[in-house]
Amino acid sequence: MTLKTSFARVFRALRSKRNISQRDFADTTSRTYLSKLELGKSSITLDKLHQVSRRLELSPLTLLTLTLSEDTGVTVSDLMSKLHEELADLQRGGGLPSLNTMLAQSTATAAARCSSVVAKRRSAQHSAQAEMTFGD
Repeated sequence: MTLKTSFARVFRALRSKRNISQRDFADTTSRTYLSKLELGKSSITLDKLHQVSRRLELSPLTLLTLTLSEDTGVTVSDLMSKLHEELADLQRGGGLPSLNTMLAQSTATAAARCSSVVAKRRSAQHSAQAEMTFGD
């Protein structure tokens, strides 16, 4: 499976789960472009990723993480752990001076944000919503 195909499956599933039509993206992008994305015939740009993610009420990181999980079969939790490890390694290595400042600032609030998001998602899951699957 390609990343384009994985993104297509995740995007279609999220759009469907949230009952958002392609027309609802009219202020974001054309229906033709959305169709190409959903068919895996086009790759999304960073600017469009940001716009589409906002319309789905998700961060671009969430959309990318779900796409990578779909593509690789690695769980979202494992991908997040790897992200945390890689950022910590970059911070320890001092490889990017401006990154150290950003990481130091974000590390202080990341745990609080993460626990808040997890609590909100658990609450939403208990409201008996349909489960999202990425099967064929």
